[in-house]
Order: sequence, then structure tokens, then C-alpha cells
Amino acid sequence: MEQAKRSFSGQYYLTAIGITALILTLPVVSSFFFWLYFITPLPVIYYITVLGFKRGSRSTAYAAIPAAGLIMITAADVQIVFSALSLIPAGIILGQSINQGDSIHRAGFKGIGAIILTWLVLGIAFSAFSQVNIYKAVLKEIDTSLSIAFKSYSTSPGLTPASKAQLKEVFQRTRETVPRIFPGSLLISAICTIWLNLLLANHLLKRSGIKVWDDFRRWRLPDNLIWLFIAGVFALMIPSSWLNTAGLNIVLVLGFLYFLQGLAVLTSLMEKWEVPRPIRFLIYIIITIQAYGIIMLAFLGIVEIWANFRKAKPIDKINGE
Repeated sequence: MEQAKRSFSGQYYLTAIGITALILTLPVVSSFFFWLYFITPLPVIYYITVLGFKRGSRSTAYAAIPAAGLIMITAADVQIVFSALSLIPAGIILGQSINQGDSIHRAGFKGIGAIILTWLVLGIAFSAFSQVNIYKAVLKEIDTSLSIAFKSYSTSPGLTPASKAQLKEVFQRTRETVPRIFPGSLLISAICTIWLNLLLANHLLKRSGIKVWDDFRRWRLPDNLIWLFIAGVFALMIPSSWLNTAGLNIVLVLGFLYFLQGLAVLTSLMEKWEVPRPIRFLIYIIITIQAYGIIMLAFLGIVEIWANFRKAKPIDKINGE
């Protein structure tokens, strides 16, 4: 990581505290800003990298005070509070990881581990105080929502008995599948959150004159990871419920990672072919809103292991390491 020594004014620190506080509090004020929850780690990563661990962490703590006060006053939804708090430690870990010169893979692994560990600790604490298993409670809430959705659709006018029977079967299979894939879904949400924040932090830090990692278009998974994906596929074929469930979660999580690799390959190729930005944006929209497009990108990410569409393999190092 290339970073010059800087001195910062008091106004800069106040700005850092203000921006962090806004990101923490706006989702509490209005559900319209719920999307800010996903970038909760971003200001923490940025200011810990720019200001250093002590001053950056102190700014985060000062920003959390008004957020905590607002939460107490408004009696905000526990789920939103839980979500926001669970991502702050990940931001601290990622900021320190950048300062230590970690590779993109190592930093990502630390960030995902921080989210999972924080979820586990907060979940145990919540369950202990409320006498409610939060994991089972979330699954029950999802199941209830699916039941309500089925009742709503099944009473639609013009629905034939045959269509209603098919609809019932689909909802029943979904209700049976959700608990099986829920662990993988949680891990995917953690991976997606970390990937998004690393991508944005890398861009912001570069604009501030701090080089961290190479362009994410050159990002690549370890090639040997494909064997774990293949093992997951084989586990789906074994007549064992727990092996099927394990294989299903492995395929889902690694499939999502290969989707991200395929997205990086697609971005690199469009850059190489000089595709205009408006058309690129349209291609991204078309691909991501269709299940087939996501599967195709995941397949592209897998094929990249052998085809190497981006030619020379990048060295996954932080500049200046």
C-alpha cells in the first residue's frame, strides 16, 4: 500500500464523524435508506486507512454515540440495529488489514470471518436475553411470510385448480428448501457485503491518492478452489440428507464466488473491446436480473480457470509490498 504521511485539520475529523454517523443513523430514521446498511463498513475502512487505526477507530466510536442515542429514542427495529452493529467490526478489521498490507484474498477472508463471528456473538447474546433462538425465529418468520404469500396468490381470481395445485407444490418445495440453504445464504450475504465494501473502498482510496490493490477486473479466485466445488456437486448425488444439504450450500456459495469472478472477466473483456459505458450498464442490468444470466456468469468464472480470458494471470499483491 502506498500512502504518504498527511496532517489533518479538526474540520476533517468532524467530517469523518459526521459522514459515519449519517450512514449509521439514516437507516434508523427511514426505511428508504435501508440500503446504507450494506455500506456500513465503508467509512470505517476509509478513515482507519487514511487516519490510522487509533484515530479512525476513535472517529467511528464518536459517530456511534449519536446513532445509539437515536436508536434509543426512536425504539428502532431490532433487526436494523442488529444488522448495522454487526458490520462495524468488519469495517475495523478490513481497515486494519489494509494498513497491514494484506492481499485482497486475506483481507476478504478476515472481513467475512469478522461478520460471521459478530453475527454469532450477537445472536447468542440476543437469544440469551430474549430466551428466543434468533436463527430459528428468522426461519419461522420466513416460513410464515411464504405461507401468507401462498394464501394471497391462491385466492387470486381466475386461478384454475390445476394452477393452484402447481402453485402449492412450488411453495411447499420452497418452504422445505429455505432451511437447507439458509447457512449458505447467510455466508453469501456476508461475502457480497465484504466484496461491495472492498470494491468501493479501493476506488475511494485510489481517488485519495492511496494505492491498495490492483484493479478488481484482474481479481481471481485460487484455481484449486474448483475441487471443492466439484466435491459439492458429487455430494448432491449421494443419497444422504446431510451430505445433500452440505453439498447444496457448498455449490451455492462457490457458485456465487465464481459469479463474481465471471463478472470480473466480463468487465475486463468489455474494457478490452472498448464497449461504451451506457451499453455496459445495460448489459449488467440484463444479466443480473435474470437467473440464466447469473448462471452464465458463474460458468464463465469457472471456465476462466482453464481458458484464462484475461491472458496474463495477475500477481495478487498489494502495490509496494
